[in-house]
Amino acid sequence: MVLYTVLTELIFRTARIFAPSKSWLATVTSENDWKHKKPHKGKVVWMHCASLGEFEMGKPILEGFLNRNPHWSGVVTFFSPSGYVPRKNYERATVHYLPVDAPSEVSKWLKYCNPTLAVFVRYDLWPNHIAGLKKFNVPTVVIGMSAPKTPWYLSPLFPLVRRTFVSAVQVWGVVDDRDAATMSSAGVHSVVLGNPKYDYAASLVDTAIPEKFIRWSAAQQKPILVVGSAHETDAIVLAQSVHSAYSVWLVPHDLKEASKLSNAFNGKISNSLTEEPQNTNVLLIPEFGVLRAMYTLADAVIVGGGFGKATHNVLEATVQGKVAACGPNWQSIPENKSLVAEGLLHPAENHTHWTAYLQKALRGDFVQKEEQARNWVLAHSGACDTMIETLEQSVEL
Repeated sequence: MVLYTVLTELIFRTARIFAPSKSWLATVTSENDWKHKKPHKGKVVWMHCASLGEFEMGKPILEGFLNRNPHWSGVVTFFSPSGYVPRKNYERATVHYLPVDAPSEVSKWLKYCNPTLAVFVRYDLWPNHIAGLKKFNVPTVVIGMSAPKTPWYLSPLFPLVRRTFVSAVQVWGVVDDRDAATMSSAGVHSVVLGNPKYDYAASLVDTAIPEKFIRWSAAQQKPILVVGSAHETDAIVLAQSVHSAYSVWLVPHDLKEASKLSNAFNGKISNSLTEEPQNTNVLLIPEFGVLRAMYTLADAVIVGGGFGKATHNVLEATVQGKVAACGPNWQSIPENKSLVAEGLLHPAENHTHWTAYLQKALRGDFVQKEEQARNWVLAHSGACDTMIETLEQSVEL
């Protein structure tokens, strides 16, 4: 742990000098107005999320906690710009980038944030931040953790780091019994608190649709295929499939990749930001925060990411009654295994599998499963209340 601490401080001080202006480090360190503000006062719950998906998981818990304890205030941090940018004006908490995991930054941050309780959503835990919370005796809780394998910071290969985490984290809240077994095999006690993704998804039922997209939908002469959280690889595979019977709506996972998605398709591509609603074969939607509403309008859904590291959140589509398709890398997401077993998610190994899915959707083969899909998500919700109670117990409320 001492070696990690020294190295991170040295690397941070060196990299800060030479980091390109548009690099992650430059972006995070430039958002440092908190260094010039007075420390937070009173009771503060600090919630950290890697990106937008983790925030949406933790949001119902944070808001539920604050609603039940109105004298508390909230602070939210993000590791990724894809989480910070769309949520930097979140009205229920002060929002910042997570400071770099260097001792000097952590010390300044904890003095400013002054947390009474720290909550980490899923997996994005950093040794110096955790050590700092331990030093200041701040109760620390992990929620929504999925552990198909032992996290590196709990590995016996890093005994001092492992010791810091085990002694500092008060509650390791995992999703299910399989995760608990993984943690137990690593010698760490955990508590099955459930999956907050279901509660988040359940809150999306009857999501309001922006008026302009209602007009886009009305203008189409073909069924709508929504490709949500799309990556370039998803667009390339889809372009190889037989999709001409659909109006394809592309919602990028990363807005910086928007042009790459467009390049995968031939012919005119419409853009929701720059054009008025019209009939189109392909519509690019480079906008934050609209995906869940787009699923409501869809006749077929493909959830992106599966031809890369992992499929993104399928539940946002499932709760709208949609039977979705995805790429081959779907099994690392716990709920996906159940969705596939129930026939509510269709994995694909290649473009021909997506063609088969699109043909089934066109025939209406999934219509009879709409109510089943929606009810499946609702039946699995309820973890938030348990998590809120766990947070309250950790600070003896």
